[in-house]
Amino acid sequence: MKKKSTYIIILLTLSLIILGFKFVESQNQRKELQNSIDNSFRYEISNVQHSFSMVVNDYTYRSMISSVSNAAAISELTSFEKLNDDLDISLNQLYISLREERSKDKVLSRIEELREIFSMLVRDPINHEATDRIFQITNDTFFNAKEE
Repeated sequence: MKKKSTYIIILLTLSLIILGFKFVESQNQRKELQNSIDNSFRYEISNVQHSFSMVVNDYTYRSMISSVSNAAAISELTSFEKLNDDLDISLNQLYISLREERSKDKVLSRIEELREIFSMLVRDPINHEATDRIFQITNDTFFNAKEE
């Protein structure tokens, strides 16, 4: 009987040690995945900034929409979203404003301001001023804009 309980204790101890190693390993994998998502978001934000730096034609306009859409889609998964809860919403609203025909020209008339905003986001993705300014642009051009 004593021998049996010793084996059980050894087995439980080994199981606990293995469980501890697996926990640490999964935490490291989670951190690596989060870093990968954050880096992908930074890349997408820099693509948005770059697309706002081009001369606007049909091709570059579609590139802008695509870049903003990609950034908006991944933003909710980033660690930056935990620190700036408006990040995903502001990018999604900008995407909608760019996509809709009635606000397209209004948004494009503020392209210099958008370039400056995305420069701020490239440097600091949790910048609250940048997301507030994106909200202001989308409200002025689409969401709260009067029909002309």
